[in-house]
Amino acid sequence: RAPQSLHVIHTHSLVPTLRHSTNRTHLVQLNTLTCRLSHRPRIMQLARAHSAMAAAVLLLLAVAVAAKTAASGAPEQVHIALGYTPDCVRVNWVTHDNAAPGAMLVQWGTSASSLTYAAADEVFPFKVDKGRTWCTHVAEMSRLQPETVYYFRVGSDAAGFSDVYSFRSAPLVGQPSVPQLYLAFGDLGAGHAYSLCIDCGTTDHCTCSNKNAGIISEIGKANVAIHVGDIAYNLDNNNGVVGDYFMMNMQPVATAMPYMVCHGNHEHGQNFAHYTERFRHMPSNSGNVTSDNGEAPNNWWYSWNHGLVHYVVLSTEVYYDYLDLVPTQFNWLQQDLSSIDRRVTPWLIVIGHRPLYCTADAACTKDAGTVRDGQYGLEQLFHKFGVDLYLCGHVHNYERFYDTYQSQSAQTTYNPKATTYVTTGAAGCPEKHQPFVQPQPPYSAFRANTYGYSRYTVYNATHLHWQQVQTQKDTQQDIDNYGTVLDDMWLVQEAHGPFSARRRDWARTARFTGDPKRSRTVDVITGHSFTADQVPSHGYFRSVESTMYKQHKRAAKP
Repeated sequence: RAPQSLHVIHTHSLVPTLRHSTNRTHLVQLNTLTCRLSHRPRIMQLARAHSAMAAAVLLLLAVAVAAKTAASGAPEQVHIALGYTPDCVRVNWVTHDNAAPGAMLVQWGTSASSLTYAAADEVFPFKVDKGRTWCTHVAEMSRLQPETVYYFRVGSDAAGFSDVYSFRSAPLVGQPSVPQLYLAFGDLGAGHAYSLCIDCGTTDHCTCSNKNAGIISEIGKANVAIHVGDIAYNLDNNNGVVGDYFMMNMQPVATAMPYMVCHGNHEHGQNFAHYTERFRHMPSNSGNVTSDNGEAPNNWWYSWNHGLVHYVVLSTEVYYDYLDLVPTQFNWLQQDLSSIDRRVTPWLIVIGHRPLYCTADAACTKDAGTVRDGQYGLEQLFHKFGVDLYLCGHVHNYERFYDTYQSQSAQTTYNPKATTYVTTGAAGCPEKHQPFVQPQPPYSAFRANTYGYSRYTVYNATHLHWQQVQTQKDTQQDIDNYGTVLDDMWLVQEAHGPFSARRRDWARTARFTGDPKRSRTVDVITGHSFTADQVPSHGYFRSVESTMYKQHKRAAKP
C-alpha cells in the first residue's frame, strides 16, 4: 500500500570534503558535516503528485512494507548509529558484487505501514578482500522528533528491500524525558558470542531464538549499545566472511538501537580497513584516516552527545602501532574535553579498548601503564577534566574499580574525586576467559571471570545505576544463572567537573592500602571467591592456569 505522502530528502554529500593525504596516517580536517544545523537537508515533497510520472515514482519508492523483493544482492548487515545531531540517525548496510545496479535508499516513518520519507545512499566499494568486492552503503534519516519510535528499511526495488526495523530516536541533548539505558561490552566474537543470547555457541553464525536473556533481551529497553573494541574475531578473517557473519548476528540489536563502536587490536588487519569501512557512518568529528581501502572519516577517535552524557571514543591502539598519531589524538582529546558544557551534559564517559588499570596479571598491568602514563598518558587528562567513567575491554574478564588516581583510591562511589574505571571484556570470544592470577588491590572493587555484559542507566544529572550481567553457560548451574546480575553499583556525583580542582580533598581521603574487605573477586572457573585480604595460594594460581590451559586445548580441537 502506497503511503499518503512521501518526502524525498536530498542531503549534502555524506562524505566530508577531503584534503590531500600523503600517507596512511595523515589526518585532514573536515570541511563539511551532514546533519548539522548549518547544513540542513532540502526536502522535496512528492505528495499530491498529479502527473502519471510522479505517481510512478511514488509507487516505486513506497511498496508495501510487508513485501520484500527476493532479488539477489539484497541489502544485509544493516546497522544504525547516532548522527551529528540528535534529530539524525545514520544507517549502514552491505551489498555484494551481485547486487542489482542502481541507487538504493533508506525509507522511514512513524508507522510500519507508512514509510513517508526517503533519502538516497552513498556507496563505498571495499576492494581489499582477495577475490571479492562488496560495498558499504551509508544513508541518513534526519529531522527526527525526539524520543519517538521510527520504522525504516533500506534497499531498492531492483535489488530488494530489507525487513522493516524500528528504533527510538535520541532525546534532546541535556533534556531526556526518561532515564536512558546504555549497554557496554567488549571482545565479542562471531563465534563464542555467549553474551548475545543463550543460543550462541562456538560457530560463527548465531540465530537468537530465545530472546529472554542476553544482549538480545535488551531490545526495546536499551537506548544505545556500545562495543568497546575487538569485534568478530576478526572482521577480516576468512577474507572478511567472519565479519559478515558477525554483522548479521548483530543485526537484530544494531537495527533496534544505535550501535556505537571503538576499535581494538583485533581490528588491526589491513590498517583497520574492515573496521573503518563497516562503521564509516559513526559521527566522526576528528578529520579523516586512511586504511588499506583508502581515506574515510575518522572513526578511530570521535565524540558525541546523548541525553545527559558526553561520550568520547579513543584509540588506544595508536599507542602501540601508530605512534605518530598519539600527539594528534591527545591534542584533539584535550580540545574536545575543554569544550564540554557540564551544565548540559554533566556525565562524561570515555570509551577505549585497552585498560588504564588492570590487575589480572603482570602483563596487563604493564600494558595499562603504556596508555595511562607519560607525556601523552590519558590519566592526567581524565583527572584534569573530571572524566566520570572509563569503559574498556581487551582483558577477557570483568573488573570494576573504585575512584582511582595514581593507583590510589578513596574506595567510594559517592561523590568520587577521581575516575571510575571498568573493564568489560568478557562478552565471549574464541580466546575464552583471562584468569586473575594476581592478588586484588583495594582500589579494585569487584572482579569476575564469568562471561557477561554491562548495562547502566543514567537517571539524572547525579545518579547512574551500573550492573554487570553474567552470561556463563558452561554448566547447568551457569545456564540457570544466565542473565542474572553479578555486580550492582550506584555511582552518585553531585559536583561534576575537574577532579584536579579538588586535589586537597583527594589527598585527605585517598588511601593506597584501603580496606581489603571492600574488594571482592569471584572466580567461576574454580568456584573460589575471596576478598583482597584473602591472598590466594600458589596452588590456586596453578589450578586456574591448568583449567585455562584445558579450556584452550578443547577450544582448539576441530
